[in-house]
Amino acid sequence: MKQYKFVRVKYDCWSNLYVFKKDKEKISPRKVIEDMAEQGYRFVEHLPVRRGAYGSLQEYDLVFEKDI
Repeated sequence: MKQYKFVRVKYDCWSNLYVFKKDKEKISPRKVIEDMAEQGYRFVEHLPVRRGAYGSLQEYDLVFEKDI
């Protein structure tokens, strides 16, 4: 059986980067993947959640899984 976890990443217009905000700290998606790997999760894929003007990606979920 698998356990799945979803982490929402949003576009930050001030820094022009995609970030995950945790305790008012901006974390890059790459760092999120590394942190989740340390917890035993495997990165599966990203899922678009919200698109902006002209189809630009505004939010997406990083999908992780691990065996339980």
